[in-house]
Amino acid sequence: MMDAKPPRDGDIVRQRGCPTGRKMLVEASELGDQHDWEGVRNGVYCTWKEDGEERFEVYRAGDLVVVERAAD
Repeated sequence: MMDAKPPRDGDIVRQRGCPTGRKMLVEASELGDQHDWEGVRNGVYCTWKEDGEERFEVYRAGDLVVVERAAD
């Protein structure tokens, strides 16, 4: 079941609109306004493995859907 709440550190997320897309780990849920990654301020820093290498991307919180919540 997907969660409509904003992602938190440690959550597993997918890009909104891609129900079978790659799962990503949220490493930092709020980078802050001073961080600007390709026009995304205060974004969500996500990582995943692809071909054995760690990859990353910064997303707007509204572009992600939580598929698994991190333990509190």
